[in-house]
Amino acid sequence: MEVLQKKEKRPVIIDVYTDWCGWCKKLDATTYADPNIASYINRNFYAIKFNAETHDSIVFQGKTYKNRVAGANRSTHDLATKLIGENISYPTTIYLNNESQPTIVVPGYLDANQVLPFLVYHAEQLNVNTNINDFEDDFKKAFSDEHNDSTHINWISIEQAVALQKKVPKKIFVHLKNSFFVSDRVMSQSTFESADVIKELKNYYCVEIDVMSGDTIVFQNKTFINPSPGKTIHQIAFGMLQNQVGFPSVVIINENELILAPIKQYLTGKHLEALLSYFQKDIYLQKSFPDYIKEAYK
Repeated sequence: MEVLQKKEKRPVIIDVYTDWCGWCKKLDATTYADPNIASYINRNFYAIKFNAETHDSIVFQGKTYKNRVAGANRSTHDLATKLIGENISYPTTIYLNNESQPTIVVPGYLDANQVLPFLVYHAEQLNVNTNINDFEDDFKKAFSDEHNDSTHINWISIEQAVALQKKVPKKIFVHLKNSFFVSDRVMSQSTFESADVIKELKNYYCVEIDVMSGDTIVFQNKTFINPSPGKTIHQIAFGMLQNQVGFPSVVIINENELILAPIKQYLTGKHLEALLSYFQKDIYLQKSFPDYIKEAYK
């Protein structure tokens, strides 16, 4: 794993099992046998199966771990205890980030639908700034059978928004849509459907730009194109995100067509609501967003 990380950084998924564990076998036979799950893991992770009762010595992050009870059945390897803690159960899935640092320990059996939000959370690096419980809730909401595909947001083009600004000054909220990112689809179908978010967005001109499209877009008297629609990211994304592209992304533009904040991260409904209020009320001119959040939610 450590050799592979030097060539290409990826998150790591560790399936901790034992030979006698029935639910471990079911996890292998169902969840990990699902072709979509297997393909997603193979594309985005380094996957490790770890027998928690092996008697092999294992070097992990420069330290050697052993099973101290030689020859005994059902004795726990020191590395299993290190990764999971004292309350060990099987199966347990451990996720490490791109730097091979543990982020989440998930005990028990999960089916394909249950494991997917954990996979997306790490593959798209949401673990940097998003709580897993919040994302899991949004994921379920976005892909539930009861999901309402109508977002209730009146999306317009950036050219239309700038023209309207000249008549009635308001800030512009831009969603740089990239459906290749599952987390972006989740945000579209959960965060943007929050009643509180929709209420705040009524104070903005709302623009949604498909960054994989071939549309010609004019912004700040410059023309942006996408030379290879569907294959490359539109030039407008690089312009609005100041050449540091990441997704999901939203951008706040002031009444003078100047970019106030390129925001490259997943946003829950509560987070986006606070962010929209912060900029719409010009609070950003007096205090930082973290200070605003501390006061707003104390």
